[in-house]
Amino acid sequence: MTPFRLRKRVKKLLGKSEPAQIVRYPVTFVLPDGSEQVLEVEEHYSLLMASQGLPSPISTGRRAGSTCPDGGCDLCRVEILDPTGLSPQKDFELQVMLDHAAGKEYEGRSRDKAEAPGEHTRLACHTKVRGPGSRIKVHALVDFESLRGDEDGS
Repeated sequence: MTPFRLRKRVKKLLGKSEPAQIVRYPVTFVLPDGSEQVLEVEEHYSLLMASQGLPSPISTGRRAGSTCPDGGCDLCRVEILDPTGLSPQKDFELQVMLDHAAGKEYEGRSRDKAEAPGEHTRLACHTKVRGPGSRIKVHALVDFESLRGDEDGS
């Protein structure tokens, strides 16, 4: 803090306001076992980021549960039961799912065809929380046991 609150005065003169407050909204996750968990999710977080508050996050099917670099792998599919408070689907997100359903290569590797996306299918890494009221059905969570590897560390 500067003497005489100089920094605050300069910011006020320049029209810069205080940092915005963090806003959180309740999001209901329906887990694969049928149980439900409500998380308070920070506004603009993706569902994939928000799932870190679950006992096990949404599975991406990637090594060590990481995410793909460009949001194009289509491995974090979820079903939207109530879209209230979620960002709208963008063309790129839909195209990613359609490409996987067609069996197109990703990251230079072939892959099996995926199920065609349904009307309420979204990618957790693309879907952002914008308000309260959403319900999400999660198809798969990260299986930490399968990530451990062998006892010898391989």
